[in-house]
Amino acid sequence: MSTNKKYRCVNCGKPCSALYRTYGKSVLKLTKCAICKGIVDKYIEYDPVIVMIDLVLVSKEAQRHILYNTDFKAYWKLFIILTMLETYAVWRSDSLFSIAVNTICDVNSINTVNSTKINIPFSLPESWISSCRGWIQEGRGDDTDLFIWEKDFYVQFLSTLSGIIIFIATTHVLMEMIQSVGTRSKGSVGVGRLLRAFSLSASGGAFSLAALVWGASAARSLHYALVALYAFVVFGNVFSVVYETPTYLTMLALVVSNTAKCYTTFHMTPFLRGFIS
Repeated sequence: MSTNKKYRCVNCGKPCSALYRTYGKSVLKLTKCAICKGIVDKYIEYDPVIVMIDLVLVSKEAQRHILYNTDFKAYWKLFIILTMLETYAVWRSDSLFSIAVNTICDVNSINTVNSTKINIPFSLPESWISSCRGWIQEGRGDDTDLFIWEKDFYVQFLSTLSGIIIFIATTHVLMEMIQSVGTRSKGSVGVGRLLRAFSLSASGGAFSLAALVWGASAARSLHYALVALYAFVVFGNVFSVVYETPTYLTMLALVVSNTAKCYTTFHMTPFLRGFIS
């Protein structure tokens, strides 16, 4: 087995030169970590279904296995699929972000696909309400021209992609800053590793598909909130693994990054609609 590639121990996260050693054609022995004395990567003998179950259970060991010890080459495909899924949910006004926008913009009478909103007992600043212009399209119903629907979907895709890019960039900068104040010297995280981490983390948002299939439901907001909370925990775990930072600091950085993402998406959508139209 080639030893020129750096792997990671799934238990402690320390670099290792090999996952196993071969003795002949049929004899294979798993490598033990020199630091924690455990098996470097037990998952190389596990069925992929077991790995998937551990990923759903937010196991850091399984996350290290995918990010460091496998050829996770299809991450860019997963990235595109998850971006399209998030775009579709926002475009259909069928996401927690859309509910927040409908609440801020007081959307309750415009003909949209799903104008779910939460009644709040206080009035929002006028500056917030004025920012809603161009976000919700008037008369967007089932009888709308399909070309207008398609164009608006592409606009929303660009807006969502812009928010994701801002999220990734903000997270990387904040995590690098957190690393810089640490006592141990850590290597910089490359773009490929960062995109792999994002794709793996964002997979938790796929659980929102259930609400998209079920249609209207009184528990829609609660379902989206639970999915968002789960996805946030997954993001915190994965990025703390990649950057080797404390979980609570990682969570704090993700709060700031998510705020920047939502702010970018909220303002980019009306800007693009006005620019293209």
